[in-house]
Amino acid sequence: MSTEHPHDEHLTLESLLEPSSWKLPGFRTDVPPTDPARSQTETLDRLDVSLALLAKYRNSLRPFSRLTSDILIIIFQQLVQDYSDPHEASFGSYSWMGVAQVCQIWRDVVLTSAILWTNISTRYPKYALACIERSGDAALSLVVYTGSSRDNVAAVLDAVLPHVKRLRRLIVPSNYLRSSDDTVHELLRPLVESPAPMLESLETEKIRADQGWVTMPTVFTGTTPGLRRLRIHFMVPEPSSVSLSNLRVLTLCGRKHTPIILAVSRFLDLLEGCPLVEILKVEKANFTASDVVESRRVELKHLQVFELGRADASPVMDIFSHLVIPECAIRMKVWMDRYEENKFHIGLPLPVDLDPNHHLHDIRKIHVDFMNGYEGVEITGATGAKASTPFWISGLITSNTISQLGDMDAIAGTVFKSLANAFDFDVLEEFAITEMRNNLRWTGYTKKLWMDTFRRMPMLKALYITLEGGYDEGICRALLAALSTRDERTGNFLCPNLESITVWGDKTWSSLQCYIMAEQRAKAGKPLKKVSMKLSHYTSFSDPADTDLPLLRQYVENVDLEPIDIEFPDFPEWS
Repeated sequence: MSTEHPHDEHLTLESLLEPSSWKLPGFRTDVPPTDPARSQTETLDRLDVSLALLAKYRNSLRPFSRLTSDILIIIFQQLVQDYSDPHEASFGSYSWMGVAQVCQIWRDVVLTSAILWTNISTRYPKYALACIERSGDAALSLVVYTGSSRDNVAAVLDAVLPHVKRLRRLIVPSNYLRSSDDTVHELLRPLVESPAPMLESLETEKIRADQGWVTMPTVFTGTTPGLRRLRIHFMVPEPSSVSLSNLRVLTLCGRKHTPIILAVSRFLDLLEGCPLVEILKVEKANFTASDVVESRRVELKHLQVFELGRADASPVMDIFSHLVIPECAIRMKVWMDRYEENKFHIGLPLPVDLDPNHHLHDIRKIHVDFMNGYEGVEITGATGAKASTPFWISGLITSNTISQLGDMDAIAGTVFKSLANAFDFDVLEEFAITEMRNNLRWTGYTKKLWMDTFRRMPMLKALYITLEGGYDEGICRALLAALSTRDERTGNFLCPNLESITVWGDKTWSSLQCYIMAEQRAKAGKPLKKVSMKLSHYTSFSDPADTDLPLLRQYVENVDLEPIDIEFPDFPEWS
């Protein structure tokens, strides 16, 4: 005999689309009834809303207090991450501890989860001692704060000493690794006399009172097999200072007036000990030539970022000549030293001396920017088939060069020639140049200079010119004239693949020269596709039809007054 359930209702699409008809305990909705005569798309939209309401209702039946301990730990770990930056004052303060006061279950989870109690700072000695007790066998992160009292530092370090084998991260003031007598600080010494097999990161905080630089002492008996990150100030590590074989990040930093003095050979020794390094940064260092002729090659297969700051260009060039590196981001700030009268080093070997497989043979974009307010130039570029790997070089002229040759405006053409010769332009597709903003007359930008430059850019497609000076010596017209002239060697126009020209701020009616160039190249079967010009004498115009630019349309497909900037990939961010 079957039992009937007169109140059972079948789930239908019509009922699902009408939340007001749902008979769910505690469920309320203000969704108004809708017209059933809807299109199929509208019906699906209503169904999405209904499903979202059902999901919300389902979640309301599972209160937060019923979450299991393992889920709570994951949630609390995410909360702890907000206070885990060792360079912030909140590190080790356990400001998130308010969650332990919500209920007894949460409190039990917080106080018994060792993984939540691993951040130790001498700023907060009471929390530090509690951490050591509650952290069990979890890996520890220790920060010795510069402003901590001697008593607080001593108390925390003494408590950590028996647990040095589970130390994962250590940050100390720079004068703790090198005291006034060039030895490890007496408070830190007991801690670094034992191996640290779990240590992954060793850093120093810069202390301005430190003078000069020293060799990094041996710490943790040199036994740090898990070390991944080494960031130190005013010191240079030896291969025996710490274990370097698994290092991924290496950062060395000197002082502006007392930089690190590092022989190229010694630096190569250091790099040979770091075969897995991915990020390499050296700042405020004077590299010196090796005592013997170096012929070795150091291969860094995993390098992703290479930064050198405030170093002389010649030894940096020497370093590059000994490195075998993959396609990686390069950022350098160098002093351009002069050689052979009026030639300058930029920090890179000449293309003929560069390793044949080096990714700087594959430059697709480059921007030469003469810096406003500085006697120098910034070079931004990108390599690779998709122009996805950036490089950035800032070259500064020394005061000695300025006293002998004059300011940048007087030697700009000479400097540019050295820069152009330093790079391989065989596959370059986009080139940009920006003149700095000043009131001096620039010299040296001749038609011959530009012809010599463009002769090395056979694949160039886009050209960007920005002129910001108060005067103009016809830089733009000389440049365009070079592109209007046939190469005497081949009889062809230079840059045969050129499609687009963008000009900002020229004051010499370069539109006329551009017209001549476009006409000649079009008649030779090499027409331009786009010309974009924002010139000072066009400032009151927004429509090209009101200017002389429509004449260009006889030979150029697209002409406008709205230039766009050249785009480069972002430089990798890392800390």
